[in-house]
Amino acid sequence: MALQTVPPEHRNLHVLVSVPDHLAYAAGDANVKQTIGEVNLGQWLDLDRLMVQLWESRSIRSMVTRGSLDRWDMRDCVGYLLPEMTRRGIIDLVE
Repeated sequence: MALQTVPPEHRNLHVLVSVPDHLAYAAGDANVKQTIGEVNLGQWLDLDRLMVQLWESRSIRSMVTRGSLDRWDMRDCVGYLLPEMTRRGIIDLVE
């Protein structure tokens, strides 16, 4: 439904995702599913798929704020929570 609300001529849209610090630190854990919860992780993976669809259909670029994490910790976190976007290189980390 969200895809249909964005007209094709709006190609300069960006989506900003903010990862709470407690989730970002949890994503570095070996037992991340236990730490942040399987349902919560599933919702992040659903968001990942939706954001990939937005990028494919409307070229909408996504950005993630990193809060208090250093750049390397955030890169690992985003890679786990939003794996397809990270693999495709369609997400940017911002200050």
